[in-house]
Amino acid sequence: MTAASSNIRSLTVLSDSQTLIKLLKTKESRPALFGIIFDIYHFSSLFDSIAFVYVPRLENIEADTVAKSAL
Repeated sequence: MTAASSNIRSLTVLSDSQTLIKLLKTKESRPALFGIIFDIYHFSSLFDSIAFVYVPRLENIEADTVAKSAL
């Protein structure tokens, strides 16, 4: 994880997955997302503070395009 190895202590994570952000903020889980949420909580422990913010896909078109091209 680049942010952790760069000694970044505070991180804001933006996502267009409203469901995932809600689950992370409420510390809930769903069986289908358990592995993803477990990994996120594990990596979150590497930072002094971390915030999860929902960004609608229409406001994040450039990042969405880059992510889709990587698949």
